[in-house]
Amino acid sequence: MKSSKLGNVFALMMVTAAMSSCEKIMPSDYEGEESGAEHNVVLRVSQFETIPFSATTRSALGDVCTRLCFDIYDENGAKVKYINQKQGDESFGEASLSLPEGDYYLVVLAHSSTKNPSFATKEMKITASGTLSDMFWACEPLHIAEDNVNKSLMLRRIVSMVRFITDDGLSDEANELLVKYTGSKGTFSGITGYGTTKASQSVIIDIEPTDEYYDFYMVPRNDNDTIRNVNIISRYNDGSSATNFTETTIESIPVRRNAVTVCRGSLFGGKSAASGTSSVSIVINDSWDSGIEFYF
Repeated sequence: MKSSKLGNVFALMMVTAAMSSCEKIMPSDYEGEESGAEHNVVLRVSQFETIPFSATTRSALGDVCTRLCFDIYDENGAKVKYINQKQGDESFGEASLSLPEGDYYLVVLAHSSTKNPSFATKEMKITASGTLSDMFWACEPLHIAEDNVNKSLMLRRIVSMVRFITDDGLSDEANELLVKYTGSKGTFSGITGYGTTKASQSVIIDIEPTDEYYDFYMVPRNDNDTIRNVNIISRYNDGSSATNFTETTIESIPVRRNAVTVCRGSLFGGKSAASGTSSVSIVINDSWDSGIEFYF
């Protein structure tokens, strides 16, 4: 009966997460650490997908992320507990808390953004705050009975990296790239870890004339996602106004979770480029899955 009940709860939460919502997005940049309580649950981050490290080595954990978010939801999808940690905290990587007996769902995020994501009040929809960083995620059922729970967690990378490598020069005056496209960005389901939006997005990439490549993160909507109408503008921005130098458009770029899409071509020639042929190639960073080589 318990397994059936959990399955029904999970199905209900999936439906809830899929529904659109006008509820206020609540920021979760707070701590939530419990003190003076008798803990019956210990949650420990022990592994990141494709990045092996010792769970007891805090410095190794800090090499992957600077922030951890542990969020607990009840059977009705309401958040009942949370613990947010920062690199340097004594307990970084391990969360202890107290929960009454019952069935719950646990969502864990590891990231390095300056602020923690925000959570919708009545659905497990999460929105990253500020510039999106590398991000890892886990969602698991949690059953609390008489015995204490000691759970080790493996987090999976949910972002894709889009990297531009160009064969032409950048103006010495340019200090940023404005990338505009249609697709997913930093809003995703806490249940699946996949993006939930397909809208007009914009990303600012700070640049230097000596940079050899330019990249940004996004959360794909599925395993074979695509961002479209990618408009890349090099410009000088003094904080109050911007002067554009070049503008290039790429019709579509393939993206995939836990993979780097490397886009090679003429970026600052100011001309429109049709999408090229994509092929699987050796990944630039070997801590990621096989990358996608894309020519424009």
